[in-house]
Amino acid sequence: MVDSRDVAAFLSMASFWALNYPLVKFALIYEPPLFILVFRVLFAAIFSVIFLSRNFSIPKDLKTHLSIAVVGLLNVVMFMGFWFTGELTEPSSISSIIVYTYPIFAMAFSTAFLGERPSRYKIAGTVVGFAGIVFVFADQLYIKPGIGLVFLISGAISWAVGTIYFKRHLSSANVLSVNALQFVYALPIILVWAFMMQPFRISGFTPQFFVITLFMGSLGSAVAYYIYFHLFRKYDVSSISSFFFIVPALSIVFAYLILGETNTIFTYIGFALISLGIYLTSRSSRRSG
Repeated sequence: MVDSRDVAAFLSMASFWALNYPLVKFALIYEPPLFILVFRVLFAAIFSVIFLSRNFSIPKDLKTHLSIAVVGLLNVVMFMGFWFTGELTEPSSISSIIVYTYPIFAMAFSTAFLGERPSRYKIAGTVVGFAGIVFVFADQLYIKPGIGLVFLISGAISWAVGTIYFKRHLSSANVLSVNALQFVYALPIILVWAFMMQPFRISGFTPQFFVITLFMGSLGSAVAYYIYFHLFRKYDVSSISSFFFIVPALSIVFAYLILGETNTIFTYIGFALISLGIYLTSRSSRRSG
C-alpha cells in the first residue's frame, strides 16, 4: 500500500473498526449482542443508501444482486453473527485473537483461489503480525473450550471467504452499490436470527444506545466497509491482509483512552511485533513495485 491517500483511508477504517470494540461494551448495558448487531446493520444500510448515494446505482442484472447477497451473507451475517454469538461464551481477548486469524485464512485462500503468490516477506509479516496480536492480549488470556470457539473460527473463515468472493466476482462492480446492498440484504436475516436467539428489551433502546449504534453503523460499518472494498479492489489480498492486525491493536489504545483499561509489557511487545509485521509486508510491496 504505497498511495498516501490509501494509507490515510486504511487508518480511518482501522480506527472506526477499533472504536467499535469499546463502544460495544457500552452498548451491552442496554441490549444483548445480536440486537446490537441488528441496529448496527440497520444504521449501516440507511447511511449507505442515503448519505453515500451521490454515485449510487442499482445493478440491473440478477447475477450481480445474487453476488452482493452472498457477500452480505459472508461478510455481515455470518462473520458478525458468528463473532457476536461466539463472544457470548468466550472472553473478548480470545475472541479478538481468533477473529484476527482472518489475514492468515485470507492469504491462504488468495493463493488457492486467486492464484496470488505471496512473497516470503508477506508470509513473514502475517506470522509476525499475528504473534503480535497474541502478545497484545497475552495477559488477558484464558481459554474455555466450547462451541463459542467454533463460532469464532467460523466467523474468521467467513470473513476471509467473503473477501476472496468479492475480489473474484465483484471487484469491477460499483463499490457504493455493493456496500449498501450487502447491508440491505443482510438485515432481515440478522433480524430473524436475533429474535430466535435473544430477547429484545424495549427499555434498552435509549438515546445513549441510539448514538452508539448510529456511530457503529455509519462510520464503523458503512464507511469502513466502503474503504475495505475499495482497498481490496485495488490491491492483492496478500498485500494488505496483514495490515488488519492494526485494528485490534488500536482497540486496545481506544480502550485505554475511553475505558481506562491498563496496558502491560505484553501489550507493548505486541505493538512492536504488529509494527514489524506491517513493515515486512510493506517492504515486500515496495520491492514488488
